[in-house]
Amino acid sequence: MRAIVLIEWGPRRCQKALIEPGKTLRVGRLERTDLVVPHDEEMSGLHFELAWDGAQCAMRDLGSVHGTLLNGERVASGEVGHGEWIRAGNTIFSVYFEGVVPPWTPRRRRAEVPAERKAEALAALRGEEAPLYAVLDAAREDRILTLLRSSPEQAQSHYEGEEGEELEDVAPYLVAVPKDSWLLERLVEEGWGEGWGIYLTCRRPFKEVRRQVRRQLLVEVKQTEEVLYFRFYDPKVMAATVPECNPKQKQELFGEIEAFVVEGMEGKIIRMGSDG
Repeated sequence: MRAIVLIEWGPRRCQKALIEPGKTLRVGRLERTDLVVPHDEEMSGLHFELAWDGAQCAMRDLGSVHGTLLNGERVASGEVGHGEWIRAGNTIFSVYFEGVVPPWTPRRRRAEVPAERKAEALAALRGEEAPLYAVLDAAREDRILTLLRSSPEQAQSHYEGEEGEELEDVAPYLVAVPKDSWLLERLVEEGWGEGWGIYLTCRRPFKEVRRQVRRQLLVEVKQTEEVLYFRFYDPKVMAATVPECNPKQKQELFGEIEAFVVEGMEGKIIRMGSDG
């Protein structure tokens, strides 16, 4: 089990760093630190460090000019628990322990998808040749962000700047999902059939995939020139949209994406490829 350090607020918001058991992570503005935050002028070159032994995480200030806050209190050192936060300069970090998620009671449920259908969906996603991504709607269920924060996988909101900060609890997130990860298992086990989001396959880097899917957030209605918000990450919307696209619209929708995989009625697997 690794410790996950997530930048919650600041110039490098959503960036994650991992600490292996028995290792230490140093944070500051200098390139010789492990997690570099160069744009925060209030942060010292070597600001603080986190030591992780596989069960406990210890924070120590490294003689910073403005000090380090642990859960709002200025301290020289202290133990950091799962989900607690640290402020250094103008940057806020949260610490999570990999795979540590509380028991979950859904706030709403659709018709229960049979375990066999979920197993089929997981096998189908794992069987895709190209790298797998998910676009998840945090507004659907609080559990989504809980899982993402306890996962080492790269995840980022579709929204930028102040809007992204204000809407982080209800935003759509692009997530890189390794096919052998516990995160994929949890997303399918808990979220398949619940409309949490969609999956897609693409061989391009995370940054390029995010650029592609963010372009889908707004669409223009040609007849009225009205710009509308497009919830393409809703499985029902995606399943209904792709078959109605003409070749040009389909090319714009897919770009470098090879396929979309979404849930249908009763958890049916719907795969829509760029090649038809």
